[in-house]
Amino acid sequence: MTVRVRFAPSPTGYLHIGAARSALFNWLFARKVGGRFLLRIEDTDLQRSSDESTRSIVEGLEWLGLDYDEEKVFQSDNADKHRAAARKLVEEGKAYRDFTPKEQREDKNVKQDIVDRARAHAAEGIDHRSNPFRDLPKEESDARAATGERFAIRLKVGREGTSRFTDIVYGEQERGYSEIEDLVLLRSDGHPLYNLSVVLDDIEMRITHVIRGQDHLTNTHKQILLYQALGAPVPQFAHLPLILAPNKAKLSKRKHGEVVSLTTYRDRGFVPDAFVNYFGRRIPLSIPLK
Repeated sequence: MTVRVRFAPSPTGYLHIGAARSALFNWLFARKVGGRFLLRIEDTDLQRSSDESTRSIVEGLEWLGLDYDEEKVFQSDNADKHRAAARKLVEEGKAYRDFTPKEQREDKNVKQDIVDRARAHAAEGIDHRSNPFRDLPKEESDARAATGERFAIRLKVGREGTSRFTDIVYGEQERGYSEIEDLVLLRSDGHPLYNLSVVLDDIEMRITHVIRGQDHLTNTHKQILLYQALGAPVPQFAHLPLILAPNKAKLSKRKHGEVVSLTTYRDRGFVPDAFVNYFGRRIPLSIPLK
């Protein structure tokens, strides 16, 4: 089996040093084992994505010496495939149409109430799968959709069971289905959401190992459920500790500004080999802010 890994940044700004570090570890692993290192631009946030950001990402990788194999993939090119896969899951009974009005689905207070109730029910061993459309007969669901009524598509998460996987870095991970909501796959406007898109693209790109930041660790349980629903092999996962500020807080664009931008260090005269060496040797990593 040929190892295939990917770096999948979102082109909504400069290249974050945390993302660059994830790219480095993917590249190092691929080069060590004779695998393939692929680049996927996750540009489905149409309002914030830009060609300038994409160029910045590619230039950052080139500056670090991280050459990628094969042509880069743009996630937006696969949106029709993502929509088709969600519809297929509905036909197979693995997902359902949620006709809840958009205003109600997106109301923060309503969503927080749902989360709070789900947590309380999980603690008490009560089933919280209370969406009235989850078990709507397919004939009725089809008829409502045929009239043009808007709907989101949600994955049907099992009422009982446990999601388990072994993370290469963090070891055994476990989460009960009762703690996982029926995740939205498609919005009512037909826009595919992250968990669906990333899983389908990783399947199509034949990714064998997913190496990314620790903040994605909880997403993995949801994504494994999607791999299983799609009948696809599940890759191995490795989540890297996050880069931290001196106060041990996560480095963010909003709070720490340009200090989290790779180009800041390039433009200040840092040598790429030294930068790569520093990234590769310090885990967990703390970046000075001066």
